[in-house]
Amino acid sequence: MPETKKCEHCGRDINVKYSICPFCGASLSEKTEAIPPMCPRCKRPLEIHLANGEEYNICPACGGLWLDMGEFRLATSEYDVYRKEDVKDEYSKEPFKDSFEYLPCVRCGKLMNRRNFARISGVIIDECGMHGVWLDAGELERIRHFIADGGLEREQDREIEQVRTDLSDIASKVEQTAFTQKIIHFWNFKRWLFGG
Repeated sequence: MPETKKCEHCGRDINVKYSICPFCGASLSEKTEAIPPMCPRCKRPLEIHLANGEEYNICPACGGLWLDMGEFRLATSEYDVYRKEDVKDEYSKEPFKDSFEYLPCVRCGKLMNRRNFARISGVIIDECGMHGVWLDAGELERIRHFIADGGLEREQDREIEQVRTDLSDIASKVEQTAFTQKIIHFWNFKRWLFGG
């Protein structure tokens, strides 16, 4: 039987792994012990660096960077990128590495998810949905270069084209269904059988 905990809002027993109560729908606060920030790759303590009024946790050995969710959104916002970046060359994807490993979150120690930033950038980031993002050395610069070169607009265009294709497919199916219903109503079998 799975381990349970009480929902802090409705008081019902729920699975300890849930972050949202299935009964009342409330978000649950994650109570984890604070662990000292360690590099998930080198296992060395992260150093705090101040830049532009923001604190960044950087590994002195491998150059990896931990950004809390708000810091990551700010560092990858189009406004911030276009204001600071002066990109002269075109962005190009780097090939994916053959091997990879899932890294533990710097804040809670749980394994993070891996995802391709903006689905088309080619920059694979490690993300803890509750706490933040781990970027290996150089990945933040590649993400900012991708954004400055219009990568987010290309992704939006790709999504719009996909929606347009999906709508066209749905319209075609609706037309086929309407045609089939007209045929069925035209050849109303009761009228044909009984001459009514």
